[in-house]
Amino acid sequence: MLVAYASASHADFMKVTLLGTGSPRPSVDRYGPAVLVEAGGKVLLFDVGRGVVQRLQMLDVPISEIQQVFITHLHSDHISALDDVWLTGWIYQRKKPLNVYGPDGIQPFVKNMQETYEFDANLRHQYAGLDPNAAKVVATSIKPGVIFSENGVKVTAFLVDHKPVDPAYGYRIDFGKRSVVISGDTTYSQSLVDHSTGIDLLVHEIIAIKNEILDRNPRLQRIERYHTDPGQLTQVLNAVKPRVAVMTHVIVVGVSEKSVVEEINKNYSGEIYMGEDLMSFEIGSSIKVIPYPKN
Repeated sequence: MLVAYASASHADFMKVTLLGTGSPRPSVDRYGPAVLVEAGGKVLLFDVGRGVVQRLQMLDVPISEIQQVFITHLHSDHISALDDVWLTGWIYQRKKPLNVYGPDGIQPFVKNMQETYEFDANLRHQYAGLDPNAAKVVATSIKPGVIFSENGVKVTAFLVDHKPVDPAYGYRIDFGKRSVVISGDTTYSQSLVDHSTGIDLLVHEIIAIKNEILDRNPRLQRIERYHTDPGQLTQVLNAVKPRVAVMTHVIVVGVSEKSVVEEINKNYSGEIYMGEDLMSFEIGSSIKVIPYPKN
């Protein structure tokens, strides 16, 4: 459920929900990458992978409440549901234009998206009376630094290493005493470490591939090079020392998810979780980890 705004506005409270923890591989258990951050009465969405609107519906989060979307990079699995967030939010009474922040290339992507749906948008305005102003998308090409600041909620973008995808960004979200870092897709990134000082929650990607499989698969070798393996993540965690960490964008081949956590725990004593879709974190003086209830 969406945090009541009275609680989410509290100066010592944030809520983070993993809407999707998957990768480009289709999965009914792990939808596409997306993280919801609630703080200061703001509802911020980071990445828009496949199924994000359905996940919001499962949480009873009104899609019309999504006004700010932050994109880490332009790989398809991180942007494939932007059209759904945009149009469904408008159909269900978003009152203002949608704001989308992302790396260079986000503006032509949004322009082409709007042109693709121009026929549909015009019909919905003419025959359903939907406000055409609220159908607009304002796309902002970002640079490193503070890119959003409202109601005491500050979002800082920083570069990460996902080459050959360049630029690719991670985000730090600060609200009062509370702070969260979302890595986006990256291999080990000193920039991420530098921007994660004193954070409460680290949401970081993970890739783990059995050595015997990796050794004979050049394609997986290329994929692994621009993601973060358990050894690299352990290095990040020991440098950052977040209060809690959670893995997302989960790519696990030939090993179990449990074994990945166990491998990291060999050399890292902090609190870390393998992320699951709809897992949430209520961040205050303590951090409450809430798995999504399964039938």
